[in-house]
Amino acid sequence: MNSKIEKKINRALRKSSPARAWGILLFCVLLIASAVFLRFFVFSVWNFEGKRAFICELEICKKEVKKGDLLLANIKGGKSALLWLIGRSGEEIKVPTPFDTLTLSIPKKGDTVFFEKLNPMLWDAFRTLHREQFPEIEIRTEISLWSKEKELPFAFVGRASISGRPVSEREVPFLPWQELRLLELQLQRIFPAIDSIHFERKVFADSIEIESFVANEELFYISCEKPERQKLCYDSREKGFFRKSEVRGVRKRYRQHTLASPPGWSAQAWDGTINTIKNL
Repeated sequence: MNSKIEKKINRALRKSSPARAWGILLFCVLLIASAVFLRFFVFSVWNFEGKRAFICELEICKKEVKKGDLLLANIKGGKSALLWLIGRSGEEIKVPTPFDTLTLSIPKKGDTVFFEKLNPMLWDAFRTLHREQFPEIEIRTEISLWSKEKELPFAFVGRASISGRPVSEREVPFLPWQELRLLELQLQRIFPAIDSIHFERKVFADSIEIESFVANEELFYISCEKPERQKLCYDSREKGFFRKSEVRGVRKRYRQHTLASPPGWSAQAWDGTINTIKNL
């Protein structure tokens, strides 16, 4: 009997001992610290389509991303947005435009990009990428007008218009590829006897032409989270490729997203382009 009482007393003492109390306290502190670490340093919570999306920001998570994943990426203005992954370095993707569907091969890290070999859309994308990789280099674009066989007077562009206003020769080097294509179509209609009117562009740093450069990061082509509201979105359709350093994290297991409209164009611009093409 006395032995049972002693065991109960010893058990009660152990439960109320300072060592046990400190052990429980340490466990609770570690548990809370782990939760805080996961919340603020590993996972972030974002609202996506009315639901909470937990974004893993660990390097191991970003390393395994694949087509259809939802990525958290840095966009302009120091903001971040959730965007669908359409393709990454080493992959080939198809991108619809107002004119046709383009097949794009996304370069790998370490690949050399030659401006002369790029289609107009990729030319814009890689000029932007060059500026991001080498912000210390001030670059400019030189543009010329060509037929199939020879260079044409650049003053011809003054015969074309954008949004109902005459085109200034000075603004043409700064126009995106889509508007340049519209000018080409207009000029071809104005000068039907000239074959294959097109623009050719070159990049210069001071007086030296930049013919190529090496992609120093993995690249991602990502699409806006709200395709039906693209005029409010900023993604690869406007920016071009996102670098790996601009991707903060990934939320997997979402449905695969299909690019619904042309890259680089808002819904308003898309409608305007279609109407312009119909009127040519």
